[in-house]
Amino acid sequence: MHALVTASAIVQDAKYAENYIRKLLRARPGRTATVHLGSGLPSLLTIVDTNGVLELTIKCDADRTIRLTIYHKSLKTVVVPFSLEFTYNPSQNLTPIHGSKQRDNELVRQLCIDTWVANADDLTPFVDVVDPNTVVKSSYTITEEHSRGFCESVGNQAWQYTFARDGILQAPMEYAHIVFTRDMLRLLQSSVFGFGQVNGVHMYNDVTLEDGARMFQVDDELAVTATMNGLTNLRPGKKIKLNWIVERDGKKVATIESAFLVRSHYIDIGNAFERYPQQLITIMLP
Repeated sequence: MHALVTASAIVQDAKYAENYIRKLLRARPGRTATVHLGSGLPSLLTIVDTNGVLELTIKCDADRTIRLTIYHKSLKTVVVPFSLEFTYNPSQNLTPIHGSKQRDNELVRQLCIDTWVANADDLTPFVDVVDPNTVVKSSYTITEEHSRGFCESVGNQAWQYTFARDGILQAPMEYAHIVFTRDMLRLLQSSVFGFGQVNGVHMYNDVTLEDGARMFQVDDELAVTATMNGLTNLRPGKKIKLNWIVERDGKKVATIESAFLVRSHYIDIGNAFERYPQQLITIMLP
């Protein structure tokens, strides 16, 4: 236990990583830490937050195995445990704590999948995507409750989203992105994407609205068709491009491309690909 909280680095396979456990154990107002002894030695550490809810535990076994468990809360307040395993190697004085990067990557991806399921309204099972050519389709109905709640959370108090005019309550065009969020996360946690979920950086959204498309309204039923347009390697890491089309009443409303950069993670060169979809260009002549 002493080595775990004092070591400056953790050995992960052939590399060193900063000892992030020290940050997790940093003192915070209202937290309660309890150390349990076994045979006169610290064997279990529990940390409880200000509300009395268990945050994490660290268990040290007799075989020098250390298990860290973080009790992560989903958006639905469902607790999703996340466990990491380390070994204590006292023969290495400076870096006695050893882990496995490959195993940690697998556990992080599984945590993201479990959280995805826990956040679903109906606990929809996670269906993996193993083929980069997979087309993901889903539908979404805009409700008044969700539209009002979304506008309140982002601070968008425009009158057309708050008061109905002629019996019609409009919804923000941000729904072109909202409707794809769950499918986007599913693709970012798929086998095609691989590891690196916590190292991802959102690069951009390229939004193209169709000419003449009316604004979204409450009770609109939207259909989304999504594909992966690229998974390539850059110097800092791998880059994934996602493309999706939003339709309403069978007519295209918007086309969006998003890109994410995953630092320090790379795709096998044999699995890299990139598509260049042809765009319909309309030129208006005077």
